[in-house]
Amino acid sequence: MMRTAVLVLAGAVACVSCAPIEEQAEPIAGLSTDRQCFFSRQINGYGDAPDGPRGDRIYISTGVRERFLLETFGSCPELDWSHAIALDTRGPSSLCTGDTATLIVPRGLDRRPDRCTVRVLGRMIDQD
Repeated sequence: MMRTAVLVLAGAVACVSCAPIEEQAEPIAGLSTDRQCFFSRQINGYGDAPDGPRGDRIYISTGVRERFLLETFGSCPELDWSHAIALDTRGPSSLCTGDTATLIVPRGLDRRPDRCTVRVLGRMIDQD
């Protein structure tokens, strides 16, 4: 009986030590994570952003001096070489901080486009 209790306790300690630790998000200079939204029809360009620990990042331009930072869930292979992208929001035409959407990235004439899930990290604030 005592031996069984020790084995159960050892198993519980082993399970606790394997529990995932919530990774603290590293602050990004100039990023406001307050809830802010944009309409997909406002997008007028995009640009490369430094990659994050979880995936590729891009800036989406939505107006004069207004851009949002998006991050993929994992790698989006053709994103670095693409000259065009699209967002499939599957629902409302607006996206807000924390929302997810599908990024559609062309792969060539004879191949289906990549579909990568992205999350809106927030709006970039100019620090002039």
